[in-house]
Amino acid sequence: MKNSINLISDKTLVKQYIEKGKGLFNDGEIEKAFKNFNKAILLDNEHADAYFVKAQALIEIYEVDDAEKCIKDYLKLVPKDPNAYWKLVDINDLTGDFDKCIYYCEKLLEDDNQNALIYLKKGQFLAILNDFKKALDCFNFCLKLNPNFYNALCGKASVLLSLSNEKEALELYIHAIELDGTKSVAYFGASEVCVVMENSVSALFFAEKAYEIEPKNYWYKCHYKVLKNMYLGIK
Repeated sequence: MKNSINLISDKTLVKQYIEKGKGLFNDGEIEKAFKNFNKAILLDNEHADAYFVKAQALIEIYEVDDAEKCIKDYLKLVPKDPNAYWKLVDINDLTGDFDKCIYYCEKLLEDDNQNALIYLKKGQFLAILNDFKKALDCFNFCLKLNPNFYNALCGKASVLLSLSNEKEALELYIHAIELDGTKSVAYFGASEVCVVMENSVSALFFAEKAYEIEPKNYWYKCHYKVLKNMYLGIK
């Protein structure tokens, strides 16, 4: 009976340390927060949530190597948890190790091969690595699962532009704009395509729309201002 009571008490204490650590972290008390996370792990090194919460906190302060170690410790306790693999994708995205990002996307697909979001992310990382044909396959499968997925339409359009298929790229960007005209990505992408196609009127129009939606985006601002100066007689 005594051992049972101690076990229950330890579990309660571990949860208290985790919750206290989360509160301290949110209040900016970083060092104190990690002391509580570490106390929770020392008290019960098989309590998976302690590793996961600590990893999330480490990601937020860009201590990515330690965060990755925590997530791998978590996976030893909760094998194949998709949330852990998503964290590993995020961590390696932060460090720029896109090959690892693709690897963890593939781990996610092993148990969830009908998830459009995973194909989207994998396609985006492949595109960053200039593996455009494989990226295109990912975006195509993603759109097969969800034909009106805005980000997948934009991702595929960007890849098609890289593969010199400007006509289809522009069609996809326009389709994305029709689906959601409040987002800037498709407008900016359409402008880039029109620049390549030497359609100055449309290039400037789409650039202005992107800039209007996201005026604080420095790249959109530069793109619009450069085009406006180039095509001074248009507007």
